[in-house]
Amino acid sequence: MADARALLKAKRAETRISHPYASYTSSNQLRCTICSTSVKHASAWEGHLGSKAHRTNVMKAKEAERRKVQEEEEARRMQEKLGDKRRAGSEEDEEGRGKRMRTDDEDEGEANGEGGGFPADFFSDPTRVVPEGGEDEDEDTEMADASAPVPAPAAAPQPQSVLDDEWAAFQQTVLQPAQSSENNTQQDTFARATVFAEPQLVTDSTQSGFPAEPEPEPELTEEQQANKERQRKEVEDRELIMDRLLEEERAQEEADERVSALKGRLEMLKRQRAAAKAKKTGK
Repeated sequence: MADARALLKAKRAETRISHPYASYTSSNQLRCTICSTSVKHASAWEGHLGSKAHRTNVMKAKEAERRKVQEEEEARRMQEKLGDKRRAGSEEDEEGRGKRMRTDDEDEGEANGEGGGFPADFFSDPTRVVPEGGEDEDEDTEMADASAPVPAPAAAPQPQSVLDDEWAAFQQTVLQPAQSSENNTQQDTFARATVFAEPQLVTDSTQSGFPAEPEPEPELTEEQQANKERQRKEVEDRELIMDRLLEEERAQEEADERVSALKGRLEMLKRQRAAAKAKKTGK
């Protein structure tokens, strides 16, 4: 008995199924991971693979995997776009801070230049010699500069929030392709549509929408009416004659049948009499 069990166990181990969807439980029971069902024997595995339920589950699993990959790809693209936009925003912020720092340095340099007078080597360059003029001209120039209106600094553009960027990217990647695909599907369906209709005769009356009126019969003259009446009577007389001929022919046939029947009875009576006479003479 133990040998038989060992042989059966060895036989089952030899016929072990190796398939992506096949798995074995702790009790060495064959199981389909897609359908989550147990298969009794290894020989029934091929039949299970060809069943409609297994094929349907495989198609659903592939569709779910494809959808998951597509969603991961879209999420990765959105992350990349958001990262690029954040880097661009940080670069713009750094550039703005650098410009403000340079502007502050220039303002400080101008203030220091006005407070300390001319630089030490200013008069060594002949091109920087102060032109001749009185102090009145310098005062007039300073007063004109002071009275001139100072231009207001340009308003810096407000940076776009991260939520707005994410919403714009979502519309471009998800909503717009879906709308375009629906429009393309409707256009393809309309272009491939075929209309079947029975052929109809189109006339002026049918085009106007009303049925054609019957044409009025032309009025007949007295002579034409008389001819028409005479033709009608001739047809009726001919029909009466044909009916009488048919009745006479039917009566003649019935008479012939009666005569034939009478002749047959007469012949039968003659034969009966001859037979009776022959019997009498024979006795």
